[in-house]
Amino acid sequence: MPAEIYVDGASAGNPGPSGIGIFIKHDGKTESFSIPIGDHSNQEAEFLALIEGMKLCAARGFESVSFRTDSDIVERAAELEAVKNKA
Repeated sequence: MPAEIYVDGASAGNPGPSGIGIFIKHDGKTESFSIPIGDHSNQEAEFLALIEGMKLCAARGFESVSFRTDSDIVERAAELEAVKNKA
């Protein structure tokens, strides 16, 4: 079953209190999640949104998933399956 996943992360400060948002569309249904994640940088929050989105997809047994993000670094890392500097 294919799904579209929209993810975003944000922080108030760098680092600072952060949260992630995940929106899932599948089979004519939608689900949305807003999750506080503690103190992180904005980039960390963006990556954590993608990771949590992947976990939600795996738990639902989706066979095909397309992700949408407004973060260039997350998009490039996901497409290339690599990051410039590993933490």
